[in-house]
Amino acid sequence: MKKNMILNHLIDLYLKENAPVSSGVLKEKCKLPFSPSTIRNYFQKLDSEGLLLKVHISSGSVPSKEALKQYWYEHLKYDGININSSSLEELADEFDLFLAIREKEFVTLKSVINFRNRFVILDFEKYEVIFRYSSEVFHFFTQFINYNIDDLKKIVFSLNLSFFYKKLSVSEYNNFNKKFLYKHYQDFSIDKLITDEVFNHFRKGLSFNNDFIAYKIDAMIDKKESEFIVIGSIYNNYINFFESLSA
Repeated sequence: MKKNMILNHLIDLYLKENAPVSSGVLKEKCKLPFSPSTIRNYFQKLDSEGLLLKVHISSGSVPSKEALKQYWYEHLKYDGININSSSLEELADEFDLFLAIREKEFVTLKSVINFRNRFVILDFEKYEVIFRYSSEVFHFFTQFINYNIDDLKKIVFSLNLSFFYKKLSVSEYNNFNKKFLYKHYQDFSIDKLITDEVFNHFRKGLSFNNDFIAYKIDAMIDKKESEFIVIGSIYNNYINFFESLSA
């Protein structure tokens, strides 16, 4: 459809140049086979649909948040990407993004041990997690034998059992550019995002919060199966970010 083609080209150019786009500039730089007057007519239709905004009567147009949401749903397809973590800190600063990574765990709860009524020991395949004994704690965890630890963490998180969650959070976790969150503290629950609770705070795929995006995917980070979260402005150029990430 001509209208969608024009909108996608406008968003591409807007993200690249971070400036309003006029019909003449769009035709010239994107080599569109339409006259500027035809493009202006489509601009008016897109504006009436809430997908374009006129910044000033004498300037060009910019995509609306709704247009960008649709654009990112169509263009952010990076699940399973290979990433070298050595570039993450630099790219987080360059693109003004908050990034979080966590290695996936493939261990299950093999048994729950009552040690002399003093401790409850959760025996996983590679390590143990120890709690002070109570019958409630012992019986709570016995119902989750053979559960994967990541699934168990999701359960205790959903039940708001923060102490259990922290004790179970033994996987490697890292984040980059926390100052992004501090700059936008009114939009985010910072205490949840600077720990590995961030991975339960967002579902897999895209989430939107006002002017911001959270994009959660699976990735191979330093050749390890991991989870990866990117948080930033909806107006950021995520295509350039992911191309730089995989370069």
